[in-house]
Amino acid sequence: MYEILTQCPLFHGLEAAKIEELLSGKEYSTEEFSQGTLVARRNTAYSGLMIILQGEVCGEVEDKRGKRFLVDRITAPQLIAPAFLFGGYNRLPIDVVADGSVTILTLHRGLLFELMQENVIVMSNFIDIISNRANLLTRKIYFLSFKTVREKMMNYLLEQSRVCKGAVDVSDLNALSEYFDAPRSSILTVLHEMEKHGIIAYDRGKVSILNPKALDRHT
Repeated sequence: MYEILTQCPLFHGLEAAKIEELLSGKEYSTEEFSQGTLVARRNTAYSGLMIILQGEVCGEVEDKRGKRFLVDRITAPQLIAPAFLFGGYNRLPIDVVADGSVTILTLHRGLLFELMQENVIVMSNFIDIISNRANLLTRKIYFLSFKTVREKMMNYLLEQSRVCKGAVDVSDLNALSEYFDAPRSSILTVLHEMEKHGIIAYDRGKVSILNPKALDRHT
């Protein structure tokens, strides 16, 4: 477990032996979940920070019609909803569902306070995590302002091109369909239209951006 936690953002910069020392004698819990199991329910009190030791979970919400939407995928060894652990309304904003076999470590709120007091690296890491989450939420809100699939795709390609080298991978159309809340056919239509207008080159699930200025003008 401690080797896994060296890759966790909360313990970034700490060796396994140091993490073991910090957690030694402390009360924490681990729990295993199977495929499709509800790990945590939306609007329940979030009193302990959940860390994925193994596997992947999906963050989902349900609309008034009962249709479920994928909000996020979180893989080991990431944290689940750290920004909602503290504050006046510390309730989960999403349902958390296991996607395969999942093991969760839970550090209760009091323990996390104790760890941050004992180790400045843990405290600094947690502050960075919260700041990064706030920036990510801001970008997602901006993304929701786009109404059409074309606008969403242009913004997505522009953002991805800034963080990755070479072509942008769009081979997982199912994931994009969930992310855009749009049919696969609509996504493919938009990609082919953009290629026709010389904005991108699309081949075998890879997009090469030929005219980044055109993307920027429409986002």
